[in-house]
Amino acid sequence: MKKYLVIILIICQSVNLFSQCGVPQNIFSDNVYFFSANLNWNNVNNVHHYKIRYKVINTSPWSYKNNIDSLLTSKVLNNLVDNSTYIWQIRSHCDTINANYSNWSQVDTFFTSTILCPTPNNLITNNITHNSAQANWNNVPSADRYRVHYRIYNTNNWQNLSIINSGVNFTNIPILQQNTTYEWQIMAYHDSTLNMGSLWSASDTFNTSIFVPEPFNPIISTSLGSTQCNTPSSLLVQINQSQNEPDIGNSTITTDGGYFNISSVSSGDSVGYAVLNSATQNINSTLRVGLIAGANYAIINSYDSSSSLIGFFAIENTSSGVRVSTTSPNDGNNYSAGYTSQINFTNLFVTPNISGDLHIVIELESELNDLVFYSDTINIQCLSNVNEINQDLRDGNIYNLLGKRNKLENNKILLHQRKNGSIIKKIIIE
Repeated sequence: MKKYLVIILIICQSVNLFSQCGVPQNIFSDNVYFFSANLNWNNVNNVHHYKIRYKVINTSPWSYKNNIDSLLTSKVLNNLVDNSTYIWQIRSHCDTINANYSNWSQVDTFFTSTILCPTPNNLITNNITHNSAQANWNNVPSADRYRVHYRIYNTNNWQNLSIINSGVNFTNIPILQQNTTYEWQIMAYHDSTLNMGSLWSASDTFNTSIFVPEPFNPIISTSLGSTQCNTPSSLLVQINQSQNEPDIGNSTITTDGGYFNISSVSSGDSVGYAVLNSATQNINSTLRVGLIAGANYAIINSYDSSSSLIGFFAIENTSSGVRVSTTSPNDGNNYSAGYTSQINFTNLFVTPNISGDLHIVIELESELNDLVFYSDTINIQCLSNVNEINQDLRDGNIYNLLGKRNKLENNKILLHQRKNGSIIKKIIIE
C-alpha cells in the first residue's frame, strides 16, 4: 500500500512541476504588411524558450518558429502570403528537452495588407535584343529599394535579379533565349530590412529577337612609339569588334625583329596598360610583370583599378623577333557585345638594330574556331649624321690636337676651324 502512495505522490509532483510552465498572455499583432507581421506577447517567468505556430486561416498544416529566445517578447514573421488572414499561437518551454511546456495561448489573427507600401507602375520594356532587355518603371518616392523578377511567359519559375537601389528606375534583364516571349514584374521595399514590401506589379511582356551572327572580322591596327633602330619603344595593338561577332579566344602577336628587354624589369614592375571600352563597361588596367623565366620569357599580368587580376600575357624573345600570346576567358555566349581594346607595352620592346622593314603579324582565333591574320610593316631607320658632318668638315680647315693641319680621318678627334673663325672639336666614328 505504501508503494502505491509513493508512486501517486511522485506523479502528482510531476504534474505540479509541469504545470509551472506558464502560458504567454496578452498576445497581439502589429506592423502588419503584405508579406510580414510582428507578433507580440508578455514575458513568462522561468521560460527556456518559446515556440510559435501560424497559418492562413482554414488551411493546414501549421508553420512553426522554434527555439525563440526567452528574453524576446516579439517575433517578425516573413514570407507571408499577401491579402490573407492568418491565425497564430505561442507556448512556453521551460526545459531544454521540450518535455515541460505550456498549453498553446489563445488565438490571435491578422490580415496581410497595408496602404504604406505602394507598388511601382508604368512598366515599359525597351532595348530588346536576342539575349537581353531593359526593364523600366516609375520611381516610387517612398521606396528604399526594388526587386525585379522575370520568366518565360506561361511558365512557373521566376528568376530574381539583384536588389536595385532607390532612385534607379531601370535595369537590364540578361541571358535570355532568342525569339522567346518573357514577362517581368517589380516590387518595392519601403524599409531597409526588406519587411515592408509592396505587392508585385502587373506583368509587362516582351519578345526577344532572332540572333543573326556577324562574320568574324576584327579591325586591327599596330604602331610603335619609335622607328629609330635599337631604341626602347612602345608597342601598341588596337582591336575593334562589332556586336554579334564571334568572341576572340586566342591571340598571338609576332615580329620578325627586335626584342623584349626582359632583363631590365623585375616582378611587379609596370610595363604598360590595357583599355577596353564597350557599350556596357569601360575597363582600364595596368600591365605588371609577373613570372620571369630568364631573359627571354615572362608573364605579364593585367590588373584592373581595384587591383584584381583580370588576365595575363605571355611574352618571349624568339630567334627572329618577339611573340605575345594570350587566351581570353570564355563568357559563355561565344559572341561579342562590341568593343574597342588597346594593349600597350611601354618601352619594353626594343627595335631592331638595323635599318629595314619590321613586320608585325597578328593571328586571332575565335571561340568558334574562325581564324584571322593581320600583317603590318613598319620601316626602321638607323639615323646617321656622318654625311652632314663630312660636308661640314670640308667647309674650313682641319687640325689635329697638336695644331697641325690634318686630313679628314675617322675615329680621331679633330679640330674644325670654320670660315667664321670658330673652332669645334669633332670625331667621326666609323
